[in-house]
Amino acid sequence: MNVNGSSAAAKIVCFLLLAWLSVPMACASLHPKSRVDSTLSASEPRDSSRFLPWSLTMWGQHRSNTMDHQLGQLLVRGGNIDRTLVDAAREIQGGDMGSFGFSSGFQLHARSRQMWKETNWRLCGSVQARWIGDSRWTPEMYDLVLTGNAGHLGRWDVLDGTRARSSAWLNAAVGIEGRHQNRVELGLVYRPFQYEGLIETGYFYVNEDVDDMFASMRANARLSRKAAWGLALNAEWHFLREEAPFAFHVQLRNFGAVISPNPLRFAVDTVLETSGLPFSGAGWSIASLQEEGFAEGLYTADSSGVDLQRLPGRLDLSFEYPLSPRTGWDVQVQLGEWMPLPRAISGLRRAFGKHWQAGVQVIAGGWGRVRPAAWARWRMPNERAIMIYVEDPWGWGSDSAYGRGVTLRYESL
Repeated sequence: MNVNGSSAAAKIVCFLLLAWLSVPMACASLHPKSRVDSTLSASEPRDSSRFLPWSLTMWGQHRSNTMDHQLGQLLVRGGNIDRTLVDAAREIQGGDMGSFGFSSGFQLHARSRQMWKETNWRLCGSVQARWIGDSRWTPEMYDLVLTGNAGHLGRWDVLDGTRARSSAWLNAAVGIEGRHQNRVELGLVYRPFQYEGLIETGYFYVNEDVDDMFASMRANARLSRKAAWGLALNAEWHFLREEAPFAFHVQLRNFGAVISPNPLRFAVDTVLETSGLPFSGAGWSIASLQEEGFAEGLYTADSSGVDLQRLPGRLDLSFEYPLSPRTGWDVQVQLGEWMPLPRAISGLRRAFGKHWQAGVQVIAGGWGRVRPAAWARWRMPNERAIMIYVEDPWGWGSDSAYGRGVTLRYESL
């Protein structure tokens, strides 16, 4: 499919888009689940190895509410894009905002064996690395970028809320842990890069005779030029009582901010209007729009001072209720990490013997539509455990799926 770029109006919009937004279609591959069961214990660590009790979690996921895996791969890697793929994604989007997001990383957590003196507290620490991205676009923006504005003549296109952003950071934290693995940690954050762009308000119009054009845009973009440093808080609280028939968990991750020195900031607040645009000649023309340096007077740039920027932290709320000695019902809500909608999870889990647990779930929100998930956990005889969590299992064998995700976890008990 060849993108229609013959219209001068479409060229203006495409140029401004490339200047302010860089839609991240990097194929990353889920947020680690906060907890799959209530296996917490207030007793001393039972791992008899010479190492500290520790756990390692690695995850990756990408998801969209409109574009399937096949279209996403073509946009990233290049190739001939069949028009049917573009039209199918547009039909699914309808009049809603389109979205694409990804999250990947790892987290290593450890805790001391002995309590601190005669208290119920022990030292704990963690190291985590994360890379996340978030993109959103209006239906009109999707059409202008992938099919051109030929079908939009004589109507107003709204671009408000179109955005793209991505960030990566490393967090090394130390803290204290009490009974039921309730903990609080304060971490030093190193953020090597972040970029973000947002169209606050944007309108575009070309009349049916293609001789009148109006475009207005208020947008901003920011790109880190140097590494940023900051602080972040991680905390967990688990309500576990023998007399209570349920369990409740709260997790707070990466609640903090960084100081970014001399970021490169762009801003545009421009209205463009013309009537009878000629193909060539002095002043505004189709030829002049394609010349180098055309848009230099349409934006401002600045890199002075420092910016205090919040980290894309996340809050998890989980509820577990036993249905039988071997079966339970789980509900979880996740907020933050740039997700356009809260991520809601509900599912059933069951124990098989003394060493196996498994569950199935339904997920809604986040960057995608309703999809299934499944997980399994093996508790090995030497006080170790391995867990795998797969979001949208059928998506791993289909190009028509709207995302894929996997989480792996190893822990010493």
